[in-house]
Amino acid sequence: MSDPAATETERWFLKRGLPHFIADYSPTRDVLTRAVPLFVLIFLFEVANAPSRDFPIWLDIVAVAVGFGILLGAWMLANGLRGRPLLARPVSVGVFEVAVFVLAPPAIPLLFGGQWRSALATAVGNLLLLVVIFFGTSYGVVPLTRWAGARTARELEQVMSLLVRALPLLILFITFIFLQNEAWQITAGLHGPYYWIVLGIFVVIGIGFSVIRLPREIGELSDFESWNRVAERVKGTPAEQLCRELPADEDTDTPPLTRRQWVNVALVVLYSQFLQVMLVSVMVFVFLFVFGGLVVTESVTRGFVNHTPHVLGSLDLWGRHLVVTEELLRVTGFLTVFAGLYFSVTATTDDSYRREFIGEILEEMRRSLAVRAVYLAALNPASRPGRGSTISST
Repeated sequence: MSDPAATETERWFLKRGLPHFIADYSPTRDVLTRAVPLFVLIFLFEVANAPSRDFPIWLDIVAVAVGFGILLGAWMLANGLRGRPLLARPVSVGVFEVAVFVLAPPAIPLLFGGQWRSALATAVGNLLLLVVIFFGTSYGVVPLTRWAGARTARELEQVMSLLVRALPLLILFITFIFLQNEAWQITAGLHGPYYWIVLGIFVVIGIGFSVIRLPREIGELSDFESWNRVAERVKGTPAEQLCRELPADEDTDTPPLTRRQWVNVALVVLYSQFLQVMLVSVMVFVFLFVFGGLVVTESVTRGFVNHTPHVLGSLDLWGRHLVVTEELLRVTGFLTVFAGLYFSVTATTDDSYRREFIGEILEEMRRSLAVRAVYLAALNPASRPGRGSTISST
């Protein structure tokens, strides 16, 4: 759509991590093409490191040159098949380009030295990188992080007010557990990946509680009484300029969210909640770390875990020998994640906390959905539900 207001609206969606609200949003045209510089950088790095160290220098040069040749040849071939200048930046990334990125770097160690293990590891790694980059780019993780972080900073006073209400009881509860032998012994006994698995379980449970209520909330967010109400919500956005020819006093008839759009909205809500939970967790971690460093000495730690603690650092302060031990970091991390789970569940299940905790997030998403409704109505005039009077953005 060439309308400047529509273009600005699409940029507004991108800045808020809602790229799938854009009409005709294409993974091959709009997602992977934005990641082409990153793909090229990864490709060149892997090709440069593909030759075996046992190769003579001339064979290393040949192998790297072959890799660069594959990249340049594939680039020119793709543009040639599409009738574009041979060295132009691709406007679409399809199966051919993806296959070159995933399979070409592994081919170098396979052809030059028969390093099949290295080739297989590179191919699997490239496939995983492709998935991560695709979803990270597709759902606008970088602009989403920037927007959510800025919004949290703007509302820091409100967030801190909520934390002041929630933290006293939480800190009291966590401090009680912190000073119990069992907490130290349990975390000290979780070796290797088991410690991280336990922390991961807490994170998954917290996300699960947040996800459970999303379908009903997102459904309620996209319901608007009339186009007049929609116009009120889009004031101050680029979509305000698109309101002038929309029908007044008619029920909205916006197309339902597609699966990708629904996931996009859910990710924005969850990510915004995640930042607030992280803020709580950081505050709890700092409190427990400082409190533990002051109160839990090396001898106390030895009594907690029944063995000599692993001291990572020490400090003599006003005649007291303070230590930072691995055991302190383990129990602090464990209780920090537990506190994040507790806060997340409380904010999800308690209505008063929920209104304050994610009320602003949900209101912002309702505004974004109103912008989407106006954007789609302006994009498809024939689908508007009414032909009577129109509403004004002023």
